[in-house]
Amino acid sequence: MLPSVLARQLQVALSDYVETTFPITNPVFKGSIRRMVQTPGALFHEPYVAVRLPFRVSNQERDTFQAVQQAYKPYVHQQEAFDRLTGEDGRSTIVSTGTGSGKTECFLYPILEYCYAHRGEPGIKALIIYPMNALASDQAARIAELIFDNPKLKGNVTAGMYVGGYEKDASREMTDKRILTDHETMLASPPDILLTNYKMLDYLLVRPKDAKLWQENNPETLKYIVVDELHTFDGAQGTDLACLLRRLKARLFTPHGYLCCIGTSATMGGEGSAEDIRQYAEKVFGEPFEQDSVITEDRLSPKEFFKGYDIFDHTVPTPEQALALAACAGEEDQKSYLLLAAESWIEEPFDKTRLFSDDGRVALGQCLMRHSFMQSFIEALGGSYAQPAYLVEALSSRYLGLLEMEDATAALDALLALISYARVRDARGKIRPFLHVQVQIWIREWRRLLAKVSGDDITFALFSDLNEQQAKHYLPVVNCRHCGETGWTSVLDERGSAEIHDLRTFYNLFFRYDKRVVMLFPHVEDDENVHEHRRARLCPYCLRVQPESHKQQLCSCGKPTVPVWMPMVEIGGSEDAKQYECPFCGGSGISIMGLRSPTAISAALSQIYASHFNDDKKLLAFSDNVQDAAHRAGFFGSRTWRFGLRSAMQQFAMDEGDSL
Repeated sequence: MLPSVLARQLQVALSDYVETTFPITNPVFKGSIRRMVQTPGALFHEPYVAVRLPFRVSNQERDTFQAVQQAYKPYVHQQEAFDRLTGEDGRSTIVSTGTGSGKTECFLYPILEYCYAHRGEPGIKALIIYPMNALASDQAARIAELIFDNPKLKGNVTAGMYVGGYEKDASREMTDKRILTDHETMLASPPDILLTNYKMLDYLLVRPKDAKLWQENNPETLKYIVVDELHTFDGAQGTDLACLLRRLKARLFTPHGYLCCIGTSATMGGEGSAEDIRQYAEKVFGEPFEQDSVITEDRLSPKEFFKGYDIFDHTVPTPEQALALAACAGEEDQKSYLLLAAESWIEEPFDKTRLFSDDGRVALGQCLMRHSFMQSFIEALGGSYAQPAYLVEALSSRYLGLLEMEDATAALDALLALISYARVRDARGKIRPFLHVQVQIWIREWRRLLAKVSGDDITFALFSDLNEQQAKHYLPVVNCRHCGETGWTSVLDERGSAEIHDLRTFYNLFFRYDKRVVMLFPHVEDDENVHEHRRARLCPYCLRVQPESHKQQLCSCGKPTVPVWMPMVEIGGSEDAKQYECPFCGGSGISIMGLRSPTAISAALSQIYASHFNDDKKLLAFSDNVQDAAHRAGFFGSRTWRFGLRSAMQQFAMDEGDSL
């Protein structure tokens, strides 16, 4: 995956989606939605990028485990976790380190070691709670492989996943790819390690049949409780989990302070927030956490990372190359893009014909290590997230070529793409990522989207961005997706004013198809498509609507008015599926303009999965609650299927359609 390019494509795709979803043909409104999309911060912020340097490796020589085989030397934070969690006196710990830092190994190795030491003893010894079944399933495969490939663990340690629903081919035995998932098998012989979610844990405490899982447990059998992605358990969900854990300990008569509790998170903060994290964990688990119980990541500094690499390359792309890179990013040809990126950034001897081999990707990483701009770029990032515009400004004093570029961020995207694509060989000769590139895009929901009442200067704004005085000059907007006609909508009070005092009340009336709803379409004076009947004048200042009079173009407040057409609002469709009918084309395509987050995410997902710059098509979607998750799963599935079908039709028409 090339996340920097994918982020650029996503912004373009989402902008195009908004513009095509609301086609605007009305001359007064035409171009207004594009201006809104292009306004910084209106739809999304400029992406935040980070390049994560490697974690510091522990220098400890002694083997921590007797049964677990470690393929590599642990990171410093992993060794710290091993020291705290391994043995009979494991201490409760929070592991708050970044993505790809081996958080799972931090608790899994000590748990496997403990289960091996207590092999043959019945009962569940470790409980691992995940916020979603998808995470549990992903980790289950890793646990199965670890146990199966280890002669000491295989046959001596068992793990099972107990989640809701019926599984057609449930696993009744441990294999190299699967742990136990058959409920009856686990009820008859509970596994040493149990993976579940917090909802299922509730059932395991109240349903008599499921409660048999705990029948072999005495007060000191259960030693470890792990909550993965601890940060997701906040608010009501965190309270639910806290109560569940207290009920579990009461059911098993577990002594206070006996359990070794573990929480993991990549987003709970660093050392500065350690005390808050510790107190939060104590509230959730109901167990004491020591002052030094929060483990944070320890990465190499730029100076340490580049030590021993002298600078040989000072290349910066030309303005022409930066423009070519921006254009190539939209052409869905990853090989051509990477070749152009390498030609633009790498000058030292480098066989670009081997770029797409493992050796070529390793050589690319070596070239980047000796690149002047690369070293300065990593230093400017400072180990945190930054926006490309900030980086361009920070580096332009040393690299004046950035100031000559029309789109300098396109050049930075290309450098980030090369960093993402490059590889290194580890001590065992295996290919691993050179560095991890992370990109965050913040998409803004267009909820309560309004448009300023004007005859020639239409601007959109979100209600939350307007102060009380500004909001008086804005109204919701309707658009016909068939013919593109666009206008304001409101309800008129007894004085003929369209001012809306309570948007919530108006939206309730609009979506109940109330007869008081009016639509006000701006038009030019001699527009032949607008009937003379029900022509009116709308004041942009007091929003009063009055019958049109060619002799009176000023409002009673003394301000110039805007000519509008206020047709009779027609409602079609069935009783259960009403729709507003367009007064221009007669189609049932009139809708209120706006963009809610599920729709925006659906459009983004379609781009992410369709892009040729994404070869790792995986997705985790978090939601506030189970009901929202269930609704959005179906919503995303339906929307992305339609987007995919449209893309397939377009591709067929372009490739094989001939004259179709």
